Amino acid sequence: MRDKEPHTTLLFVRHGQPDYPEDRIYARADDPGLTPAGVAQAHALAAWAKGERVDAAYVSPTRRTRETAAPMLDALGLPPILDARLEERHFGVWEGLWFDEIRSGHPEQFVAWKTDPVGFAPQGGETITSMAARVEAVLADIRKAHPGGTCLVVAHVGTIRTALCAALKVPMAEYRRFHIATGSVARVDYGRHQANLIYLGVLPGGRNAWSGGDA
Repeated sequence: MRDKEPHTTLLFVRHGQPDYPEDRIYARADDPGLTPAGVAQAHALAAWAKGERVDAAYVSPTRRTRETAAPMLDALGLPPILDARLEERHFGVWEGLWFDEIRSGHPEQFVAWKTDPVGFAPQGGETITSMAARVEAVLADIRKAHPGGTCLVVAHVGTIRTALCAALKVPMAEYRRFHIATGSVARVDYGRHQANLIYLGVLPGGRNAWSGGDA
């Protein structure tokens, strides 16, 4: 039977290019902003957003997501609704370390991270399972608050990957298979019984996005 309940649409936007090395674990204390290229991506997203009917905008409180959201929200005339549950995965004692430092200084943990991405967590950090739980909780709250509406969700690659896995019933162990470029948009329509991925990895102007690192 078809799901005849009104669909709630979530437009997932990954932040623009951050001013941070791609081969280093993000540290929340650093809280980088956007590069000039990232700022350009934010303005391109604002031009795209003008053509969308959006009821509310939920934003991770990090600097890079707020800077990405600001031009879109100006175009839409909406305030940001900040929610820490949309933040990137927390990596505990690994935050701020280069990948080479982790590989050489914590070799067994590095292997565990690569072989068991769902169950492993650095000391003081999150597993993918625990991250997914908070992401699913905030998205459920958003859908409950806006039945039949459309909302922006400006967040991070890990946030969006886990959201897509949950929506499409893809095992969390497969989360890395979703490519989420900086400045790209994914649309998911949520019905009562199922969710449908309408598009993924779209950059303003209709081009597909095939580049961009993590976080």
